[in-house]
Amino acid sequence: MGVLMLVSRKNKKHNLEEKLKAVELYNQGNGSTMISRELSVSVSQIKRWINIYKAKGTKGFVKRSKIKASFRLKQAIVKEVLENNLSYDEVSLIYPVSPSAVYSWVSKVKQMGYTSLMEIKNRGRPRKNMARPKKKEPETELEKLQAEVEYLRAENAYLKKLNALVEERTARTTGTKSKPSHH
Repeated sequence: MGVLMLVSRKNKKHNLEEKLKAVELYNQGNGSTMISRELSVSVSQIKRWINIYKAKGTKGFVKRSKIKASFRLKQAIVKEVLENNLSYDEVSLIYPVSPSAVYSWVSKVKQMGYTSLMEIKNRGRPRKNMARPKKKEPETELEKLQAEVEYLRAENAYLKKLNALVEERTARTTGTKSKPSHH
């Protein structure tokens, strides 16, 4: 007695040939459960392919380009589901959207109402401000004086270093060793 093992194929992309094979087996009188076992694809996926094929033929298996659904389109799609009791798959056969998008919109409407469909979602990573931070200008007399002292200290340190480098260079060229000055 053989053991039937179904291989998990979650999130696997199925090619056109595989989808058409499922439809062909269905048209030959095989049930979706048998086709599922033979192709190692879930029964619900087999049924989805068969419904797509019945509604649109092989064109239904061609990858659709992404559309930016307007508020009105989203609203019409959600109403189809809520008022006409159509499934997400059935609605996706009528409109050029995926069942997962329909599910997402219906969930939003159930939780927050139709106005939630108007929200614009920012996509991707937010921009970084690469500009240098602006230095704040000193406001009080004390802050101005402190900024001036800080500037003068930096200038003094720079001039000392420059002086030491000049002395070092002249000592090397003349060949005499002079002691660096310590101020």
